[in-house]
Formats: sequence, structure tokens, C-alpha cells
Amino acid sequence: MAYQDELMEAIARAKRLGLQTPEFQPKEGRLLNQKVHQDIPYIVRDALGDASVEQVASQCLSYHMKLLPILSDYFNEEITYTIGHVFMGDSTLFMQTEEQMIALIKSGINTPKLQIHAWLTLPTCEIMDFTLPTTYAVVNKTKEGLGSVLTGHADHLLNGLRYHPMLLGEDYLRRIGALLEFYAI
Repeated sequence: MAYQDELMEAIARAKRLGLQTPEFQPKEGRLLNQKVHQDIPYIVRDALGDASVEQVASQCLSYHMKLLPILSDYFNEEITYTIGHVFMGDSTLFMQTEEQMIALIKSGINTPKLQIHAWLTLPTCEIMDFTLPTTYAVVNKTKEGLGSVLTGHADHLLNGLRYHPMLLGEDYLRRIGALLEFYAI
């Protein structure tokens, strides 16, 4: 199934689960190019500082949430916060079924470890994942991938890598207690 079709299914899933979801307005063409790849490290550094490996690895939810408005401004496009799992060859990373999501909506999270992954989707169905390569390197005790960013059109990623969106936006995270909101007093 094409990534854009999977995004539409993610929107339908959110509605079935009673979650608010952003609309996804697909566009033709590509936004990722050589200039973007040159600019992104500086944009991220200026916005978040020089992040340590610990601040990136296994921090996909908050890291991508912080980058969303900054990169939306940079591209002057609506970028979509995307939650789902990743197929890497024969392995599935961060798998969470719709049934598991329903259970978490009802009960909330009760463990600090949550099988979930988030990344950013551009309206051109290109993805930007700032945490998976570093998380994978840390878990597998290798230096390969540390500090890397995974980008490309979701339908044309290399080495059997495939992103599967389950939900769009952050309402699910709020509902299960994985995203706290802070209010100024």
C-alpha cells in the first residue's frame, strides 16, 4: 500500500478511536533537496542546542514534537506529526496494534517504556526521522547511525525500510498520558 493511502487509513483509524486528527493535504513533488539537507543540522542545533546521544535516543515523541513548528516554518508547509511503526527488513520496530491503542486509551500508560515511534511527514509524503538512526545505534551498540537523520520519500526508502503510520497528530499521546501540557501561571 502506498504511504499516502496509509496516511488516509491513519486518519480513519483516529476517527474510529474518537481522536482528533489533523487533515493531511498531499502535494506533488519533493521538498527535500540538497539545500534542505545542508540547512537542517543548523536549524535543529539553533532550535534545540547540541543534543547529546541520550537526548536523542528513544526520545522520538518529544524530539519530533519540538521540531514540528520549527520545520513547518522553515518549509512554509504544514508538516504532520506521525505515530506508527517501522519495518526494517524482517523486523518490525515499535509495533502497536489498533487493539493495543484502544486498551491504552482506556487505561493510560502504566510503564515508562512504550512501544511507539513518531516522525514527521511532509505534505509530499517525504519523511524526516531525527531519532531512529541514533536509537538504533545505541540499542545495537554501534557508532553507525549516531546523529544521523533519516529522510526521503516514504515509498522509496532503501534497504527494506518502510514506515507505517498508525495515527496523525498528538491527541493519542495526550489521551494515554504520554504527553504532558504545561500552562503558564
